[in-house]
Amino acid sequence: MTIPSLRRLWTLYKQMALEHGDHTRRELALMQDAFYTGARGVLKIGAHMIEHGKIGELHKMIVRHGRQIEKIRGRGRRPRSRSH
Repeated sequence: MTIPSLRRLWTLYKQMALEHGDHTRRELALMQDAFYTGARGVLKIGAHMIEHGKIGELHKMIVRHGRQIEKIRGRGRRPRSRSH
């Protein structure tokens, strides 16, 4: 498994943002700052949990938030048909 660098993750995030509308240079700079600030916070929390031996809790947090992110990402998509 290859883990992308933060720079690569930002590039992917920026491409996705640009697909959903035009943004000024200022807006892109603010988005980049928010992206890296958020990433730094997440890494600090993860490091703290590891240092305190809370590996299981960290794993649960990653899984739980991963599901939440997928739900949020799915909001813009076509709703699934209901099974009757």
